[in-house]
Amino acid sequence: MRRPWLLLLALIFQNSSAVISQNVEVDISSCRAILQLCQYMKNGATQDAVESRLVQLLESKPYRTMFTHYNRSWRPNHLPENVFRRMILSLQFPGTYQKGENQRADQMWPKWKKYYDDLDMFESHVQDLERTGLDRLIRDAITHAQSWLPPEMKIKDFYFFIHPNGGSGAFAIGEAQGYDFFQLARDDNGRIKKNVLWEIAAHESHHLGLDIPQPRFPTSSDSLAFYFLSIFVGEGTATKFINNASGGRVPRIDLERANTMMDPSTNEMTKSLWEEYTSEEDNIFARMVETFQDVLQGKMQQDDLNREIREYWITGMIGRNYFVGSELFGAIYFGFGKEGCYEAMRDPRKMFDLYNRSRTQKPDMLDNCPMIPEHIVQSALSMGRG
Repeated sequence: MRRPWLLLLALIFQNSSAVISQNVEVDISSCRAILQLCQYMKNGATQDAVESRLVQLLESKPYRTMFTHYNRSWRPNHLPENVFRRMILSLQFPGTYQKGENQRADQMWPKWKKYYDDLDMFESHVQDLERTGLDRLIRDAITHAQSWLPPEMKIKDFYFFIHPNGGSGAFAIGEAQGYDFFQLARDDNGRIKKNVLWEIAAHESHHLGLDIPQPRFPTSSDSLAFYFLSIFVGEGTATKFINNASGGRVPRIDLERANTMMDPSTNEMTKSLWEEYTSEEDNIFARMVETFQDVLQGKMQQDDLNREIREYWITGMIGRNYFVGSELFGAIYFGFGKEGCYEAMRDPRKMFDLYNRSRTQKPDMLDNCPMIPEHIVQSALSMGRG
């Protein structure tokens, strides 16, 4: 005989997931399901009963996708499932998780605690999400994202879900986009800022459409160097063209449109990091050049590069690869327009060359941008062509 709460969960997941077009499935089911779990936990349920219910919730599609995102090949065991489960349980049952066990869980806990301590707010925010017209918002976001991709790179069918998370505000993996319910931008009345959600959805849709052709290289060092160049393409183009990020030293693409990602009212941490990166731009570019050269010369192997990416390029709320990529592609846009950007998106080996030539094309605008040494430009262009 099925337990009543399992039947309730089944109905929630069935009714909250709907196909809104032929290529997007939207699922916000976890938001109300987690709210009900918190209510159940706060109303005196035993730890065993709560944990049993939580285990079932974490088997849902949103959370299976989330664990895949956090535990990628370059950061395995970044967030073990049992750590995440115990972190949630510790909201009511002290001692089930200890701060310091896991960096990601430590980051998540305050956001869970905020909502657990105010279930009325939790309920209000869930109701607001359920009333939000996600159908049109996502369609419009996809259209905008597609306009900044090479014509042959089409945004594929995908699964769009919003769930209580506490870590990554938004992410794309495989054919899925995940959004953290706790970090949705809201106004002073607690209503979702649709323009911000639209921009994030467009950013992640851009990732899903970007499909960089993978050349066949005769050496592993060339292949690894190509991979390193590629980490600046996806985040750089999405940040500069979709989010309309300011420099650095490269202006916004659209001076008439706000730079939502840097709006201190919604993203103070991002704004602060961007300013920090701007002050260190010469050093960050130099680090990129040095790492590229070390990989190409075989001084860095796969594990070394993964560590470099994890500990330097993607650390923090927004990584340095976002910043450098947006500078590279912003400069290319002002020098050669969309077609120049598409050329570098199709083949990142051309990225440094197009960037340097853009500086020459637009000296008044771009002369202050760091120059990439010519021998590095030629090394990138010649990869796999010798």
